[in-house]
Amino acid sequence: MSGEEENFMQEDDIVMQMDEEDDESDPEDLDDDDDDDDDDDDAMNEDDGAGGDAGEAPAPAPAVPQEEDAAIARRRAIQEVMRDGSLSEQEKRMRIQNIMSGGRTEVVAPPAPAIPQPEANAACVHYERNCNIVAPCCNRVFGCRICHDELSPTGHQAMNRFMVQETVCKNCNTRQRASNQCVNCQTIFGEYHCGVCNLWMSMSKKPFHCEQCGFCRVGGVEAFRHCNECCMCISVSVFETHQCFKDKYKNNCPVCREDMFSSRQSPQDLPCGHAIHAHCFRKLAGFDYRCPICKKTVVSQQSMAAAWEARARDISEHPMPADLQRIVDIMCNDCETKSNNRQWHFLGIQCPRCNSFNTVVEQVVSTGEGGAALPQQPPGDGQPPAAQMPPPGPPGAPTGP
Repeated sequence: MSGEEENFMQEDDIVMQMDEEDDESDPEDLDDDDDDDDDDDDAMNEDDGAGGDAGEAPAPAPAVPQEEDAAIARRRAIQEVMRDGSLSEQEKRMRIQNIMSGGRTEVVAPPAPAIPQPEANAACVHYERNCNIVAPCCNRVFGCRICHDELSPTGHQAMNRFMVQETVCKNCNTRQRASNQCVNCQTIFGEYHCGVCNLWMSMSKKPFHCEQCGFCRVGGVEAFRHCNECCMCISVSVFETHQCFKDKYKNNCPVCREDMFSSRQSPQDLPCGHAIHAHCFRKLAGFDYRCPICKKTVVSQQSMAAAWEARARDISEHPMPADLQRIVDIMCNDCETKSNNRQWHFLGIQCPRCNSFNTVVEQVVSTGEGGAALPQQPPGDGQPPAAQMPPPGPPGAPTGP
């Protein structure tokens, strides 16, 4: 046998040996495959058993959460309510609250003022007149715009006095265009009538219309002059001496926060130049003598001199203990003067220039027993007297309506 044939036979032997090894491992592999097929069949049989007969209904699928869809629906409903221009702010809030509660809580709107008939008489305690007015915002009948604002539900807009177009006669209940005489019974509605402000009232308060202010005021046109700088009618008795500030009265009262320009209450000029309601000033003077804005004393120095002398006497009779003594730097709110190395007392620190106790501490220099070591300058020594502050002037003109 040649070498080539021997090599060929050896290769055949190797191939046959590899086939035999594969054959020896095949039964185990087949068994494993059979086991996998059996597992699949068992799983299918279990699924068939769980499903039951073909006639029975299949098991329900797990429910899909609906919270997200409900939140989207509520958000869209709220957006529609906010875009609805026919609803008032109060109605929008109530509808949004009802949407957020899912309809479980019914929010009852506050009752609107009940008027049986649009032309019914409405009692008014603010003005003496023979007519009622029809509110242009809600088409209801009220005695005046103040009655409308007081009787309307919370959140309802205030009446615009300049947009009133209809009135109702109190004698014959005739609804008609705004004028000063009834077209049916010829009744005069008011002794004073302003067609711009739609105001009807008696002449007892001396109403007049100011073109610069833009509406009516009371007190008599001869008693007031309009200041273009302050944008207000000022009493003629203090017009030449009052302090002019740009749009001084177009601000809110620092006490009650009501707009002073259109307020029915009289404004009051303080010596510092700021404005306040006259009735608020009287209440403020009962417990505080300072302007609520700049903290200057609003009472004359003659009136405060006795009180300041009494306080200085109390301080001298009751000195501070050594462990509580302090040396401080102060600023006087009245004369706007800084004073250094003043002895602190819980009753107050007196200004050496104007003798006022309306001062504030700016800096503590020393404390303890060293607080009494620095010399103190007697109040008023070597200092010019403070300027005399004028008493508050008479109030300005309040608005008529």
